[in-house]
Amino acid sequence: MGSKLLWERMEERVARKIKRFAGVAGISVKDLTSGQTLSVNGDEVFPTASTIKIHVLTQLLARAERGELDLDQPMRITSEMHVPGSGVLASMERDVELTVLDVAVLMIIVSDNTATNLCIDMAGIDDTNALLRGMGLTATTLRRKMQDKAAVARNDENVATPTECVAMLEHLQAGRPSPRVAEQCLAILKKAKVSPLAQVVPNSIPLANKPGGMDRVRCDAGIVYLPNRPYAIAVMTKFALGTLDQQDRFIVDVASTVHRTMLALDTTNEFGLGVPQYR
Repeated sequence: MGSKLLWERMEERVARKIKRFAGVAGISVKDLTSGQTLSVNGDEVFPTASTIKIHVLTQLLARAERGELDLDQPMRITSEMHVPGSGVLASMERDVELTVLDVAVLMIIVSDNTATNLCIDMAGIDDTNALLRGMGLTATTLRRKMQDKAAVARNDENVATPTECVAMLEHLQAGRPSPRVAEQCLAILKKAKVSPLAQVVPNSIPLANKPGGMDRVRCDAGIVYLPNRPYAIAVMTKFALGTLDQQDRFIVDVASTVHRTMLALDTTNEFGLGVPQYR
């Protein structure tokens, strides 16, 4: 079938881009309709940066579903809790009061490090890893809080593979670890945020994702909800020789190649003819 040839061409183009990247990069893609996959360095372990917040959010919501914490409970955020880096809470002039759910949302939409560390405390590092192992994710591991420079120096790094990032998203799309948790998690991940994938996917197409970036590392993982061919994608880098902005542009370039192909599959018949898009 022509669609197989189109997929093969996409694989070839993506593989060339990955090979030319100044550093180490990997990608995993899964067509959630056909089950077809693409992987270049998909099983390579990468630092997750803030993309690990998808996994923290999932465990936090799972604890709430079990009645172990209340998402509506107010939390007072004081200056002693502030963590530098991305986000807004560390810039607040006075103490603020937010619900647990509000804190979790800030962790995702502005990648707030103060909110993230509070969420990690509530989710639990060991319990989060136990959840991931129960979901069959053997490489993905939460080891440290945000901005823990000593842990970074010890190589106590938060890690995953592109393939396992896609697998995590596929679990959520399939209603795991539970339908309610998955629904809540994806709804939060769909909230608007600045990311490489958001530069590729038009606002008219829902996107559930979480980007991440640190020194010499960049990643973005998400589900792109094309009407007929939704797909999951994860692009990750490490040992990057270029700037963070150059890494962002690389992810945009690779993701654009994938998205153009998936959009063609989404809007054509099995012979490759464009199907009229009736409204």
